[in-house]
Amino acid sequence: MNETKSAAKSAALMNWILEQALSGVPPFAPASELVARIREKMPDATPKAQAERLVLRESVKNFSTGFVTGLGGPVTLPLAVPSALLSSWLLQARLAAAIALLHGHDLTDPRLRSLVLWALFGDTVKEVLKTGGVPLANRLTAKLAIQLPASVFMAVERKLGLVFLERTTRWGMNNLLKIVPVAGGAVAGTLDAVVLRRVGACALEYFGEPAAAPIPA
Repeated sequence: MNETKSAAKSAALMNWILEQALSGVPPFAPASELVARIREKMPDATPKAQAERLVLRESVKNFSTGFVTGLGGPVTLPLAVPSALLSSWLLQARLAAAIALLHGHDLTDPRLRSLVLWALFGDTVKEVLKTGGVPLANRLTAKLAIQLPASVFMAVERKLGLVFLERTTRWGMNNLLKIVPVAGGAVAGTLDAVVLRRVGACALEYFGEPAAAPIPA
């Protein structure tokens, strides 16, 4: 598999994960439903407080990885990925998307959709931005991401695609499965909780400032 084809397959899988996070795939509700539920439970809370509670709530859950069978038939994914890892990525993307929606960000915007996926990669994003000469005084925000030069934005996309692809290789799977306890087809609790909280923190950094023109979630 040459690098161009690998990058294309990696991008396709990342986009598939984002689409499922936004639209929902059994047994996982869509990101918008998470937003509706937390707003119902905390109607008077700020978006930040709602988001923080959502991160806490999502990080203590355990989910079945059998969700692929709920798609209504065979699913052809661009890369072979263990269902435990795939569902973990989906949950991370769903949480990041929900936090963006809580703060009124429009996820039909291609760059904001990409930023949801960037939240899955933590400090890797900032490393690429610094390499590209982008000064980050304190944090990366949606406003800054939208204003990035196209060349820098694409550089981050390429780097994250390579990192994501590495995680889907046999070497990556073997090493991840050594530290991710997969038992009974369920996503591991402890490590998954840590990862979800990290993704939630990144999403709050990116999307924590309300959008200029909030939209309904």
